[in-house]
Amino acid sequence: MKKDRISVVTGASANIGRSVAIELAKSSKHIYLIGRNIKELEKTADFVETESCETTIVPIDLTNFKLIDELGQSIYKRHKKIDVLISCAGTIKHLSPLTSIKPLDFEEIINLNLIANFRILRSFHPLFLSSSNARILIISKNISTLGNQYWGSYNSTMLALNNLIKTYANENKTSNLKINLFEPPLIESNFIDITSPGENKKNMYELDLVARKIVYYVDEDITESGKVFNFSSDMDFSS
Repeated sequence: MKKDRISVVTGASANIGRSVAIELAKSSKHIYLIGRNIKELEKTADFVETESCETTIVPIDLTNFKLIDELGQSIYKRHKKIDVLISCAGTIKHLSPLTSIKPLDFEEIINLNLIANFRILRSFHPLFLSSSNARILIISKNISTLGNQYWGSYNSTMLALNNLIKTYANENKTSNLKINLFEPPLIESNFIDITSPGENKKNMYELDLVARKIVYYVDEDITESGKVFNFSSDMDFSS
């Protein structure tokens, strides 16, 4: 992949977002690191810059949608384009019956998991089109069945997100913009701590391996669009 790419990673302060940013630094000239925790973003930036990749730390709350628009304007003034977007930001509060979900928790899940991604795509769209081969990957969950007990808030937003991304992909299928979804395997994360606190760590994948796979799916050679990818593959990412 080219080293002159301008990239954006959300959720870059920890876990999968940080690992993705570090891996993406190998093929990027500049990465915008988005997250809420400035100290953790600074740690990510230190790792990224060891790959001779410049960084811009963006410590914002993505549910403050006005700031997303302002960021899009800032990137345009500075770099005129975005070649890669990997959206890792997301939240899950807890698993509970539908009637036990707190309204504010439900709104936060919708705002960060769904609406923030919509606002990012809407604001960044001209920047994607300014790239010769823009690639977008959104971390999500592939929902195969409806009505799973206690998953009313999270799964509902993932279904909506998947539809949103596939719609956007279809609307841009004649362009060089390719946008896909990625469902991570079991990894050590806040998500697993909440949904499967007793999960055996032997069943989990190393973050570095997952990050390599994610970054593979924003390669310029990727021609698919509107797909849901996962870690299952014949390709060897262990080296």
